[in-house]
Amino acid sequence: MAQDQEFTDTLAHVLFGIDTRRLTTAATTRAITRAIGRWALAQGWGVRTEARVEVPANQNIAQLGFVDVLVSRGTPHPEVAIEIDSTDKPWSVVKLQHAAAAGMHAIWVRWGDDAWAGVYDDVDVIQLRLTRRSQTRHAASGQQTFWA
Repeated sequence: MAQDQEFTDTLAHVLFGIDTRRLTTAATTRAITRAIGRWALAQGWGVRTEARVEVPANQNIAQLGFVDVLVSRGTPHPEVAIEIDSTDKPWSVVKLQHAAAAGMHAIWVRWGDDAWAGVYDDVDVIQLRLTRRSQTRHAASGQQTFWA
């Protein structure tokens, strides 16, 4: 669907503009999530984070999963399910493929390393070249440092 490709292309443009040079991995994921939310709201669309999606693990058992962001554009456009990962998480692709099979537009925002996320017929991939940064032990401790 041309509208879905335009959505993905425009979202990719928005995400490539994020400056994450000084952010930790967790803060970068939050920045990406906020950027998606702000952009979607500016378009007049509904946004939910940690939205529930039912994902069948096999023929007999259904598991519930959550996508990081769900954008509702309204009729006649499908909802957009978005996963944001700094590492390779096959479970994210499974959730997104299920969302696509249910009629949603599925996007995997993949960042954090040089490994290519892959190509999928039913899931768009936005691969961001951003670096993962752990929070330092000192910064995580919350202790102040005094210099003499």
